[in-house]
Amino acid sequence: MTLFDTLKISLHALGRNKMRTMLTMLGIVIGISSVIIMMSLGKSLTTYMNDTFSSFGANTIGVSAAWEREGGYWHSRCDLGANDYEVLKNQCRHVAYVSPVENTGCAVVFGANSTNTTIEGVSEEYEKIGNLHIRHGRMFTQEEVLGCSKVCIVGQSVVDKLFTHHENPIGQTIRCRNIPMQIIGVLEPMGKIMGQDMDNNIYAPYTTIMKRFMGSEYFDYFELLPNNLKESELAVAEIKRCMRNAHGLEGDEPDDIEVTIAQDQLESLNKVLDIVVLVLALIAGISLIVGGVGIMNIMYVTVTERTREIGIRMAVGAQGKDILRQFLLESVVLSLAGGLVGALLGFGISAIVTSVADLPFVVSGSALLTSFGVCTAVGVFFGWYPAKRAANLDPIAAIRYE
Repeated sequence: MTLFDTLKISLHALGRNKMRTMLTMLGIVIGISSVIIMMSLGKSLTTYMNDTFSSFGANTIGVSAAWEREGGYWHSRCDLGANDYEVLKNQCRHVAYVSPVENTGCAVVFGANSTNTTIEGVSEEYEKIGNLHIRHGRMFTQEEVLGCSKVCIVGQSVVDKLFTHHENPIGQTIRCRNIPMQIIGVLEPMGKIMGQDMDNNIYAPYTTIMKRFMGSEYFDYFELLPNNLKESELAVAEIKRCMRNAHGLEGDEPDDIEVTIAQDQLESLNKVLDIVVLVLALIAGISLIVGGVGIMNIMYVTVTERTREIGIRMAVGAQGKDILRQFLLESVVLSLAGGLVGALLGFGISAIVTSVADLPFVVSGSALLTSFGVCTAVGVFFGWYPAKRAANLDPIAAIRYE
């Protein structure tokens, strides 16, 4: 008997009791759909994070003061000032752009409208470092930075909250902590990352923020952009060496700065996310075992119900391997059919969830292949014993079975 003939007999047998067949498939459907939902949403979230971080400069390098605990209090081991800025700018050959960063929150007012926002003091090079795209207007210049000019560029959320009558924001003067700041640029919308509205920011010359807002001589941190992504590690080593020399550190003295690469942080976050998704998928996959037990149970019942049929087939020449193959094929078909329905259901639910959550919908090929591989394995594993039992029946006893 050919495999095709065996398949036709198996499908005919399954079709004789459609309700039982569908109920048997239900466990597999639920298990596969759950696994695919978990893996697809994890892939969508990973893609979203990679795209978002890339748009904000995933290959940037951050330099901040190291902290240590002493006397029950935490304090920074150094202050980052103008000399450090000059060292990073002039002595690091693997760094293309450098910008100090000074952050502060403030209330911003225009006419009768106001909003709370974050104002970041940066250099003119931050346009490249932060991957800022100016929609209208321009970036402030080096001359405006050196002159502590009261100019700024704003995000779209700031524009929406302050200019409710659709005024042109370019050239308008807003008040930040009662300090007048002229808008010279509006940024392209950047969206949100981890729930934070990246369009609710204002960027101004760092000299303006330090002198007029903070009254400080030291920076919060530096952001740098290496010549290219391949030189990130070389840039980090060079930054540490230059800063150690500038701070007079020798021998085994620990670094008094911390250097972080955004790409490394993103990769670490992706690894954590992959582990979480895998654990959730494994938990969801427990229902596959339940579905497999259901298949085994139904196959046992089927063998019992069709004992006389098996006996007659063996009496007219069917061999044990033909009976084994038939019942094993029925089990695999049940499992694969449930897997197909579960995959369609899983991807459908994933598409709806990603649409509602504004995430990219990603069809995970690995999830699809894994699901059908698991379905085949479940069908073979849980169908083998009932099929083997059917193949080992004594033909005479089977024919006499009532």
